[in-house]
Amino acid sequence: MKVIYKYPVPDNGVITMPVGAEVLQVREQVENVCLWALVDPDERQMETRRFILFGTGHPIPSAPMKYHGTAHLKGGMLVMHVFELVKETS
Repeated sequence: MKVIYKYPVPDNGVITMPVGAEVLQVREQVENVCLWALVDPDERQMETRRFILFGTGHPIPSAPMKYHGTAHLKGGMLVMHVFELVKETS
């Protein structure tokens, strides 16, 4: 059985979650950027994943990344877009 867990996105963007976790949503919650992921709570193996927040109009590097969603903070005055650094397969 799988469940949904909430993960606040820290300033360094590093989140440890069970292997195979699927990010479902990114939103703001009480002025924090959070993501919700579908996880297997019985999965013992954990992985560290890296998320980066970019403000609207800020340059985004061409590193391999996956977009997960957008959060509106400070009453919509600050809009942050959440990307995940992904490992390139060779």
